[in-house]
Amino acid sequence: MLGAELGNDAKPTGNARVLRLRIPPQPRFGKIVRDDVAAHAAGFGISATQLEDFLFAVGEAIANAIEHSGTASAIEFRCRVDAEKIVATVVDAGRGFRPSATTTTLPIGLTERGRGIPIMRACSDIFALRSVPGRGTAIVIGRYIRLRHEETSAAS
Repeated sequence: MLGAELGNDAKPTGNARVLRLRIPPQPRFGKIVRDDVAAHAAGFGISATQLEDFLFAVGEAIANAIEHSGTASAIEFRCRVDAEKIVATVVDAGRGFRPSATTTTLPIGLTERGRGIPIMRACSDIFALRSVPGRGTAIVIGRYIRLRHEETSAAS
C-alpha cells in the first residue's frame, strides 16, 4: 500500500472510515491510489464488482489532476466509506478552469481529449466539480453500495 510511502491515514470518522493520501502529480501514482482504494474498500466488504465503475472514475479524476493542474503541489485524495456509499474527493491546487467550458457528454468518435469529466459522471451516482481559475479543482465522486454482510442478511 502507498500508505507506508506517503503517510496513509486511514482512521475512523463517526461510523465511516476515511483513507487520506497526498500524492505527487506523477502518472505512476494513479494505479497506486486505485489499488489503495480497492484494498481499503475491501476491508468494509465492498466487492470488486461494486468498485469497478468507482475505481474507473477515481482513475480519471487522478489522471486529470496530474495532467491538467500544472502544479508540482501534492494532490489531496480522500475516500470515505460508510454503510450506504463510497465517496472520493480529489483536490489539486493547480491552474483550475471554468467548469462551464467543459462538456457533459462524451465526444463523438475516437477523440482522445474531453472524455474525463463525462466518464466520471457516467461512472458515478454522486458527482460534483468545483474549479476556480488560478486556484485549483476539487472533484467528488461517489457510488451507492451494498455491503456484503447486508447482502448475506437479505438473502437469509
